[in-house]
Amino acid sequence: MTETLFGIILAAIGIVSWQLFKLLKSSEVVDPRLKADLEHKIEEIGKLNNKIDELKSESDELKGKGKQMAAEHFKTQAKNEELSARVAEFQAQQKQRETDQKNALAQFESATKNFEDEKMRVRKEDEERKQMESEARDRMWTEHEATVLSHLTDLCKKPQFNFTYYDNTNLPDGFHGNLKPDFLISFLDQYIVFDAKVSKAANVTIYINDQVKKTAKKVKGKDNIYTTVFLVIPTLALKELKKTSFYEEGFTFYVISPESLEPILASLKRIESYEFAQEMNPQERENIIDLIAQFDFHISTRNTVDFHLLQHGLATLENIRSMDPDLVKEVEVKKCKIRNLNLNTAENKKMVANPQILEERLIELTAPAPKMKKEDLEKMV
Repeated sequence: MTETLFGIILAAIGIVSWQLFKLLKSSEVVDPRLKADLEHKIEEIGKLNNKIDELKSESDELKGKGKQMAAEHFKTQAKNEELSARVAEFQAQQKQRETDQKNALAQFESATKNFEDEKMRVRKEDEERKQMESEARDRMWTEHEATVLSHLTDLCKKPQFNFTYYDNTNLPDGFHGNLKPDFLISFLDQYIVFDAKVSKAANVTIYINDQVKKTAKKVKGKDNIYTTVFLVIPTLALKELKKTSFYEEGFTFYVISPESLEPILASLKRIESYEFAQEMNPQERENIIDLIAQFDFHISTRNTVDFHLLQHGLATLENIRSMDPDLVKEVEVKKCKIRNLNLNTAENKKMVANPQILEERLIELTAPAPKMKKEDLEKMV
């Protein structure tokens, strides 16, 4: 548009200049003043032409700059659009991150709450379990003394035993002061003490050690007290002890369970019934009692070990059931095909009757003899 306008102006100036030039050259113009004016006008027109040329040049320059600015504008606009798109994408990502962070925070808070709830539940269950164990322990110890005294009374009344017995409310002559045993039986002109212990102490070992020392001081110097004293505690408490026999002030103390009372009384009755029992010296009788106590200790220990092994076996079977169901089914199928152990009753009787046979069998397992004889090996060589 600008170029067209400059073209029209230049054309008009050209026409005017041409007409003035013709007029100046014409012979009709003779007036010097007019001629001078015409020449002046022609000169001004020339200047205008030059000015127009300058303006055109400037216009072209401005046009070039305008195109450059337009190109830069379009380039800047494109960058702005790109930046706007990137900003929009960043804002969308930022919004998504904020949403994810909120969700993650909500999940974390929920997990934290669930963890705290679970911790509180476990703690509560643990406290309830400990409370129940404590109540059961207190109840066990509370009922223990009465149960043991009643059990001993019933055992002593049995025809096969028929022991003369005493409790702390009906003691023989000579028992007074702080020596009031829970239960006594008459045995070979002496009295065997059975003391049913009652405790709420958390540590049974410390309690028993303390009771052994206190009881030893009470019975020390009493000729009518047999040198073996039995301390009876609950079976569950017995497994907490690593040591069940003590020697203090010339007396031997055995810590036993209520289940051991009957076999001990049976052994004592058998000793008492021997014709030569009256002729045995105290040391011989002590040796027999020691042997009986060792048998009792062995049986009680074996029962405890078998109990723990049974618990371990049940726990192992429970772990097997928690495996993959398909594996459990395969195990059950294999298990059904396994033959039951066929124990040889006659062989068992032989081993029970003669422990030497059992020892020989054990030696065969640990040091088996060669199947081929030395003479056969020499023949082959």
